[in-house]
Amino acid sequence: MKVFLNSFENSSSSITKNQVATILNKTIEEAGFKQEEFTDKELSISCVSEKEIKLLNKKYRGKDEATNVLSFGVDELLTKNLVIGDIVLCIEIIKKEAKEYSKDFENRLKHMIIHGFLHLLNFNHEAKHERIKMEKIEISILKNLGIKNPYA
Repeated sequence: MKVFLNSFENSSSSITKNQVATILNKTIEEAGFKQEEFTDKELSISCVSEKEIKLLNKKYRGKDEATNVLSFGVDELLTKNLVIGDIVLCIEIIKKEAKEYSKDFENRLKHMIIHGFLHLLNFNHEAKHERIKMEKIEISILKNLGIKNPYA
């Protein structure tokens, strides 16, 4: 999979492109997909300000508030099945949440990358059973990365 990282250099994170690739590959496996299905796919991950993510959240989700991560899937027919979508991260909010939840910022950021990617893989947390399934996958991936359960 080809991954484009946008504005990551401004994120004050030390997460590398190789680490992001590892996170995404573990997510693919844990979610029950085969790596081969993603060989020719493209994914964009962008870091934006709190103001920018609030505008995106209002425009696309009708919620007039900032959030930690947004995922935007694409019409596969228009992109000829090449583009998976976009993950938009708000570093400011992720840092605030890490502090609020007493979590390491880098670990919280990795969690949000996984969370956003799972949304692009059609997982959601609208209903309780869906939330439990999604959280179980997130916990397993994070454990595999040596990160404690973020929900504990």
